[in-house]
Amino acid sequence: MSYIGNVPTPAGTETRQEFTATASQTTFATSGYATGNFISVYLNGVRLSSGSDFTATNGTDVVLTTGAAAGDLLAVEMRNSLADIGAGFASTSEVTGTNTLGSITTGTNSLTVASGTGINVGDYVVGEGIAPGTTVSAISGTSVTLSGTVGATLSSDPVAFYTANKALSPGLVAGGLCRAWVNFDGTGTVAINAAYNVSSISDNGTGDYQINLTTAMPDANYCTVGTTGYAGNGTASGFLGANRIGSNGNEASPTTTAVRVNSVTSAGSVVDTIYINVSIFR
Repeated sequence: MSYIGNVPTPAGTETRQEFTATASQTTFATSGYATGNFISVYLNGVRLSSGSDFTATNGTDVVLTTGAAAGDLLAVEMRNSLADIGAGFASTSEVTGTNTLGSITTGTNSLTVASGTGINVGDYVVGEGIAPGTTVSAISGTSVTLSGTVGATLSSDPVAFYTANKALSPGLVAGGLCRAWVNFDGTGTVAINAAYNVSSISDNGTGDYQINLTTAMPDANYCTVGTTGYAGNGTASGFLGANRIGSNGNEASPTTTAVRVNSVTSAGSVVDTIYINVSIFR
């Protein structure tokens, strides 16, 4: 699961207790469990079936349907239920963050914001020159003290604040996630510099590449965006085109497992380029 900021403190815990049975023992008193689907019971390493092999209904006792033999080992794994789990997920507004304007001098940690509404101690701060992981140490009105100094001077420039202790629900961001990306060198023998969910790049000729995905998209209706701009000293490409055959400019329909891209000059000719970056969103 993805998170905004620090991983929140778990709202549930797991405890394991082991018992050595006496002859025909059926009841085993645990330290306590949450009733429902939060308990697993094993007899000599074999998992027992709730209801038919055992019952656990009073929050303490595990009762076997058939008594154990002397020396049998009973293991009980107990997980506390997540208390009010809905409160642990970020809301839509928390995912968007608190956005305002800020001013600060490089090398300092005192930020003045246009509005302090919605900003809290512990929030993560995002903005030009602000190092990733910087948080709010203190706030008074529109004066915000950061956990670290900044590397740029801001003068009424955009800054954003994000809660640090909420889980991020996929339902709020699934449509905006980058499902795959790749940075590769398209000259000579094509080489991937870094990538996510991209298994390989097929070289289909000058300036013509196929990006092959490790995990397929749910359909072919995804968004492909990319940049390129350098073929060599004095030579630049104009743009990166998607769903296009480089040799003739015809359509190359995307599939769930691959998409074709071209590096094209401003004159419309395909060209191999050194720095090609492609991202896929769905």
